[in-house]
Amino acid sequence: MLFLSPARRVRLAASAAYTLPLLFVASAANAEDPTADPEQTKSDIIVMGDRAIRSDKEQSTSVRDSIVFDDLETLSADGSVAGQLILLPGISAIEDGDAPRFVSIRGISPDLNQTTIDGITLATIGNDGEGSRKVNLQQIPSELAFHNDVYKTFTAEQDGAAIGGIVDIVTRSAFALRRRYVMVDGYGIYSSFKGDGGSNAGNGSTPHFGAGGKMVFADKFGAGDQFGVVLSARYENRIRNSRKWWQDTKYYFSDAGKKLAGPDDPAWNGIAVPYNHSYGSYTNRLQTAGSSAKFEWRPLGTDIYASLLGFNYRQWESSTMNKNDYYTKNSVSDLTAEGGGSDINSLYSRYRYDTWNKATVGAIGNVEWHDDRSSLRVRGGYTRARYDNTQPYIGVRAYPTGLSLDWAAGNDGTGGLPYVTGIDKPGLVLGSPYKLSTAQTTYRMANEGLANARVDYGWNAEPEDRGFGFVTGIEFRNLELSRNVDMTEYKLGQAMNAYLYDPGYVPVGAPQSFPWVDWARVKKELWPKFVKDVPNSTYDSITGDYRYTERLVTPFLSLHYATDDTTLVAGVRYDHTRFSAFQPTITGGTASAVMTRNKGGYQYLLPSFTGIQDFAGGKKLRLSYSRTLGRPTPGNIAQPESLNCGDEDSGGADCSISRGNPDLRPRRSDNLDVQFEQYFHKDGIISLGAFAKWIKDDIFTLTTTQLIDDVNYRVRQPLNADNSRLYGVEFQAADHDVNLFGQRIDPFFNATWLKGRMSITSDAGTRTLDRLIYQPKWIINGGATLRLPAIDGAFRTTVTHRGSYMEGIGETAQDDNGRAELTTVNLGLWHRVTKHVTFKYEITNLLNDQPKFLVGNGLRYVSEVDDYGQGAFFHIMLR
Repeated sequence: MLFLSPARRVRLAASAAYTLPLLFVASAANAEDPTADPEQTKSDIIVMGDRAIRSDKEQSTSVRDSIVFDDLETLSADGSVAGQLILLPGISAIEDGDAPRFVSIRGISPDLNQTTIDGITLATIGNDGEGSRKVNLQQIPSELAFHNDVYKTFTAEQDGAAIGGIVDIVTRSAFALRRRYVMVDGYGIYSSFKGDGGSNAGNGSTPHFGAGGKMVFADKFGAGDQFGVVLSARYENRIRNSRKWWQDTKYYFSDAGKKLAGPDDPAWNGIAVPYNHSYGSYTNRLQTAGSSAKFEWRPLGTDIYASLLGFNYRQWESSTMNKNDYYTKNSVSDLTAEGGGSDINSLYSRYRYDTWNKATVGAIGNVEWHDDRSSLRVRGGYTRARYDNTQPYIGVRAYPTGLSLDWAAGNDGTGGLPYVTGIDKPGLVLGSPYKLSTAQTTYRMANEGLANARVDYGWNAEPEDRGFGFVTGIEFRNLELSRNVDMTEYKLGQAMNAYLYDPGYVPVGAPQSFPWVDWARVKKELWPKFVKDVPNSTYDSITGDYRYTERLVTPFLSLHYATDDTTLVAGVRYDHTRFSAFQPTITGGTASAVMTRNKGGYQYLLPSFTGIQDFAGGKKLRLSYSRTLGRPTPGNIAQPESLNCGDEDSGGADCSISRGNPDLRPRRSDNLDVQFEQYFHKDGIISLGAFAKWIKDDIFTLTTTQLIDDVNYRVRQPLNADNSRLYGVEFQAADHDVNLFGQRIDPFFNATWLKGRMSITSDAGTRTLDRLIYQPKWIINGGATLRLPAIDGAFRTTVTHRGSYMEGIGETAQDDNGRAELTTVNLGLWHRVTKHVTFKYEITNLLNDQPKFLVGNGLRYVSEVDDYGQGAFFHIMLR
C-alpha cells in the first residue's frame, strides 16, 4: 500500500489526507491535524481516514475487515490490539480477567490464527509458556498500529496455516504526514472493586488507583524529506483486584439418596448437588511498558522504499491468591429443588503468590521496489516471546468431625451458584486442627524465537491492473522454543494453626470468614525450615522441560486476471514443515533429564480460488474457496507430563496436569465463502456473507477431572477429532456523517451467527458435540461516535457481546466446561480545553457484566462467578 509505481504514488499522495488522519489526530471532533487542508473541516478529515480503509477492503482479493487506531477515539478498554479487534465482525475475545487477551475469528481457536506485524509472523508462548500458537494481543498496544487488518479468506499469497484468519498489524508511517506530529497522553485509573483491600498480599498493592502514560512522535527529515521516523512509548500501572466463587464438581443422587455416576443415570432426581464451595480473593497489580521505533527511507527520484521497525513490550503482573474451600462427603440430606444439607469432609486454606513476567520483542526490515508493471518486496524479521513466573504455593487442610453445612439453590443474585446458608458448628471452621497439605515453589520459564523471511514478486497484479498477472514468492520460518520448570516441593503434615489468622473477610456466598495463611510469618519463620521432598521435586522439574524446533518452507504461485468488473485469482501454496521435539525420558515412573528426540513433519498443497464481480451502484459479490492447515502447537506435540498449580483460567480446579501427544496430525480445512457488499455514500458499507469450514483431524483437548488427595486436578491431553464442521452468517453495517436530529453520528453494527459440529472418539466412546471449541452461537458488536461541537468534543460508546462457548471437552458430557455469555459496554467523552489540551473521561464495563464459567452437559450449570468491578479513566492529552 505504501510506495508503488510513480503513477500509483501520485494517487497515494493525493489520498494521503484520506489515509492517515485517524492515525495522528488528537481530537476527533475539531483538532489541528498535520495532514489537513486548512480549508477542510476536521470532521471531514476523520471521515476520509476511514474512507481509505474502506477502499482497501473494497479492492482486496480477500474478505478483509480493518479497524483504524485513533489516538483519541480509541477507548482505553480498546487500548490493546485485542481490544480493538473484537469490535470487528465475527471476532470474539478470550478474556484474561476483565480484558481480552486472545481473539477467536469466526469461532475458531486462537491457536488457528496467524498473527503478523507488517506481514512478519510474531513469536508467541501462549498464556503461561505452555507452547501454544495463540498470540497475547493484550500485550501489543494499539498505538503501534495505523490499522489492524483481519483476513478471513485466503489466497496463495497468504500463510496457509490459518483456519481462523490472519491478523496483520500495519504500523504507522511518517511519510503520510505533512509536518511533525507529537502526542502525549497522561491518565489516571480507578478500579472499583476493592475486595479485601490487599490484606495478606505479597505485592503491597493498593485498593483502587493506578496511572499510565503514552506518547507518539513522528516526523520527516533530510533533503527532500527522504527519511522518516515514528516513535511510540507507554507505561501503565493498574490495580485489578477480584473475587472468585466456584463449584466445579457436582454430585448426583437418586430419590433414595444413593450417589450416582452422573446425570445420565435414569434414577437421577434432577438436582445437581455441589461437591465443593470455594472462594478466592485476589490482589493483582498489572504493569505494562514498551516502546517502538520505526525508521523509513525513500531515496529521491527512485521507486524504492525501505523501513526498519524495532519494538519491545513487557507485562508484569503480581498476583496474590487467598483461597478457602469446603469439600463435602458424597451424601446429602433434606434435598429439595430449593437446597439441602451436606456433611463436610475437609476444609482448606491456600495461599499463592505469582510474579508473571511476559515480553514480546522484535525487529522487522522491509525493502520494496515498484515500477509500472512489477513489484518486488523483501521482508525479514526476528521476534522473541518470553515468559517466566516464580510461584510459592502453600495449602493447609483440616478434617473436622461432625461438621455440616446447609446450602440453597442459586438465583440471579448469586449468578446461579448455590450458596451456603449456615454451618452447624461455625467455630470448627477456624478452630479445627490444620496441617500442611501443599508446599512448593515453582519457577517456570519459556522462550520462543522466530526468524521469518519472505520474498514476493508481482507482475500486473495490482487492483487497478487489467488482464493477466501473477504473484509468486517464497517464505521461510525457523521456530525454536524451550520450556524449563524447576520445582521445589517440601515434606508435608506439619501442624499449621499457629500460622493462620482470621482476616475478618467474609466471601460472597459464605456465611462466615475463614482462616488465612499468614504469608509474611510463614515466609520468615517456617519456609526456611521446610524439608525438601527430593524425589518429587526432581521428577516434576524434569518432566516439565522440553524443546521444540520447527522449520517451514512455503513457495507459492498466484495467477490473476482482471477486467473492469471481474477479478479472478487462482493459486497454490506448497507447505513443507519439519519439526523436532526434545523430551525428557520417562521410564517406569522414573524421569531422566537426558532428552529424547522425536522428529516429524508434513507437506501439503494448498489450493485457493477467488472470484469477484462488481455491479453498478457500488455492489460487489465475492466467492472464495481455499484449503488451509491448523498446525499442532509445540506444546501439543512436545510437552511431557507437566504439573501446574497456577490460576485456572477455565475456573475451578486447584491444579492441572497437561500431557502432549507427538502423534497428532495437523488439521486440514476446506473453506468456502460467499459475500455480498454494498458501498454507499462516501464511507458507508453494508455486507452480508455466509461461510462454511469442513475440518479433518480437528484437534481438541480432552479434559478429565481427578480428585487426588482432596485436590481437584484437571488432566488435559490433546487428541485428533474425527471431523468438525462450521457454518456461519456474517452481517455488518457502518457509515459516517449520519445526520440524526441535526447531530453528526458515526455508527457501526455487526452480527455473526455460528453453527458447529464436532465428532470425537475417546476411551469413553464416540460423542458428537453441537459446537466447536471457543465457538459461540452469536457475536454482536456495535457502537457510535456522536460529535458535540458545543464542547468541541465527542461522545463514544462501544458494545461487544459474545454468546457462551465451550473451552474444555470431558470424557463425558457432564465434564464439559466453558464460559457464559458476556456483554461489555464502554463509554468515553472528550472535549478540548485549549488549542493543544484535551480532557477525556471513560467508564469501562458500564453494565458490570462479569465473567461466569459453566460446566455440564450443554454447559447447563454455573461453576464459577468472578467479579472484577468496573473502571474509570481520566486523560489529559497534549499535542
